[in-house]
Amino acid sequence: MSRRKSNGTPKNSEPKKKRGRPRKQKAEEEKLEEVEVEVDEGSKAKTSEVEDILFKLPQVAEPLIGTPKQVQPQLDKMAIYMRRHPEDHIENQALFDKVHLYMHGFLINVALKQFPYIKGLQTVDIYQEALIALRFKAIPGFRRGRGMSFLNFAKMCIRRHLITILNASKTRLKDQSINQAISLDSSPNPNSEDSQTYANIIPDGNDAVDKQTEVKEAYYVTLSNLCRTLSGFEREVLQEYLTSSSYTEIANDLSTKAEKSHPTKSVDNALVRIRNKAQKLMDSGKIEDIPLFMI
Repeated sequence: MSRRKSNGTPKNSEPKKKRGRPRKQKAEEEKLEEVEVEVDEGSKAKTSEVEDILFKLPQVAEPLIGTPKQVQPQLDKMAIYMRRHPEDHIENQALFDKVHLYMHGFLINVALKQFPYIKGLQTVDIYQEALIALRFKAIPGFRRGRGMSFLNFAKMCIRRHLITILNASKTRLKDQSINQAISLDSSPNPNSEDSQTYANIIPDGNDAVDKQTEVKEAYYVTLSNLCRTLSGFEREVLQEYLTSSSYTEIANDLSTKAEKSHPTKSVDNALVRIRNKAQKLMDSGKIEDIPLFMI
């Protein structure tokens, strides 16, 4: 007859362990957390970028609140006061800060969406140009009773100002090379599936590196051998002549160095003698002496 254990627990019986989340579910949750972190970091980066490129909003004690129709009478009165009292700088600045704050959303939309890129200007510059148009074009030019509220008139002035800048950037002489330039990485036929670019089909006008090295070495060897046949004065004249100096400049430089007058005629005669001696080297036909003329 089998005996039971005193504790009454079966031999192979163990307390059941609490099961955790399945591995697949856990991996999906970790992946989701990584995506959320990336999205959050991307949002922060974009927000930071917008904060960096836009001006800080002015501090206004009593900002304008309401729809454009509701604030239209106030905006019209403020614009007329600023136009009629240009000498009241303190009050005008306070009123302009109110207008600026109310139109901030429109200015952001103009700088980031309607005119996102003007050659030579960054987004912060475009925003600044919009403020300049608002302060110095819209406000002085607004007249009541012409069938247009100040808000709509200001928007029109800002758009026209930026359009003028945009067109000017396309026609400025200093920007023509940039505006008309074509990237070597672009395709000659955009509609073709061929990945060939201009860089693949436009030949390089420069010689190969080994050819350039060969010509450079031949030049110095030929010059060295030619100088051995020249007098001291002729070598000085040749050295000056190779720097693209004129006869007068050569004569003046040599006269200053030697503290002796050298007329241009003596320079001309020296160059004639140099050419004759170079011709003799060519006639000798020794490649090792004049490799430059044999290439």
